[in-house]
Amino acid sequence: MRNILVLTIITLILASCGGRKENQFVINGTVKGADTGMVFLQKRDADSWINIDSASVKKGAFSFNGSMASPEFCKLYIKGTPYMYSFFVENADIKMVIHADSTEKIEVTGSGTQDIYNKYLAKDDSINQLMKPLDREYEMAEKAGDTLKMKKLDSTEHLFEDITKKALTDFIRSNGKSIVSPFLTIQHAYMFELPELEGLAGTIDTSLKTNTYYQAVQKRLEILRKVQIGQTAPDFTMNDTTGTPLTLSSLKGRILLVDFWASWCGPCRAENPNVVKAYQTFHKKGFDVLGVSLDRTKGKVKWIKAINDDHLTWNHVSDLKYWGNEAAKLYGISSIPSNVLLDKDQVIIGRNLRGQDLMNKLTELFGAPLAEKKTHKK
Repeated sequence: MRNILVLTIITLILASCGGRKENQFVINGTVKGADTGMVFLQKRDADSWINIDSASVKKGAFSFNGSMASPEFCKLYIKGTPYMYSFFVENADIKMVIHADSTEKIEVTGSGTQDIYNKYLAKDDSINQLMKPLDREYEMAEKAGDTLKMKKLDSTEHLFEDITKKALTDFIRSNGKSIVSPFLTIQHAYMFELPELEGLAGTIDTSLKTNTYYQAVQKRLEILRKVQIGQTAPDFTMNDTTGTPLTLSSLKGRILLVDFWASWCGPCRAENPNVVKAYQTFHKKGFDVLGVSLDRTKGKVKWIKAINDDHLTWNHVSDLKYWGNEAAKLYGISSIPSNVLLDKDQVIIGRNLRGQDLMNKLTELFGAPLAEKKTHKK
C-alpha cells in the first residue's frame, strides 16, 4: 500500500514539473526539409490572420504550448516560405509533421476535432478528384474556342457543385455536436441563402453556443434577415473614386441595382457587360446602378481602370478594404459578383439577379425595351 502511495506522489510531482497541464495544448512538430528556421502560429481575428505565437525550428523540431477556450482553426507559417498549414488546435497533446516544400503534406494527430475535419476533407477531396478531368477538358475547350463543349461541361460542373454542396450539408448535419459543423457552415456560408442556412444552423448543438464559429453563424443569420426581399436596404456612406462621400439613401427615387464587384474578380468582369446592357436599356426609364468595389487600397488604380475599360458609366464607391468592405459586411456579401435590386423607396425587390434574370426583372418593372416590342402595320 505504501509503495502505491509513493508511486502516486511521484507521478503527481512529475506531472507538475513537465508535460501538458490540464486545459492546455502542447504542439510538438517536425519539419521535413528544414533543420532550422522560425514558425508562427496564427489564428483568425476579424478580417485577417494574426500571429499568436512563434517558435524556433531546431534540428527540424519545434513546439508550442498554450490554451484554447474551445477548438480553433489555426494556421502554421514557416518564415521565408509561401506555405501555410491549416489544422485545429485544442487542449490536447498534438503532434504534427509538415514538409517545408508543400502544404499538401501535413500529418496531425492528437486532435479529435482535426480527426473529424479530416473525414470531411477526405470526402471533399474524392469529389474534387472526379472534377479534375472535367477542369482540364474545359481549359482545352476554352483554348480551342469550343463554346458548345464549354456549355456542356458547365452543366456537368454545376452537377458536381450540387454533389459537393450535398456532401457538405450531410456532413454538417451528421456532426452537429462538433465545432467542425459551425466552422464548415460559416466557411461555406456563401453557398446558402437564408432558408438553407437557418435549416443547417438548427442542426448545430446549442452546447456550442459560446463558440466563435457558432456565434458567427448566428450573426450571419441576423444580417441576412435584414437584407431579404421586402426589407428596407441598410443605408451606408462610402467614398467615390474622387474621395467624395456618397450615401445610398441619396439615390432614392430610381430603381437601383447595388452591385458588389471588384477589378480583380474574373466572374465580375465577365458579368459587367450584362449590367452595362441593362443600364443602357433602362436608364432613361428610371434605372440606375451603384457599384460597390471590394478592391484594396493598393488596387485603387486598377479599380478606376476597370471602370473605364468595362464602360461602367454609373456611380462607384469603395472603402478599399477588400473583403473587409463595410457595405459588403452590412449586406452579408461573402462572394462576388453579388447584387441587390431596390425600388424607388429603397426596399429590396431582388437579389443576385444576373444576365437574363436581371433583364427579365427590369422588363417586368419598366416594360419591354422599344426594340423588343412587336409592331403591327395597319
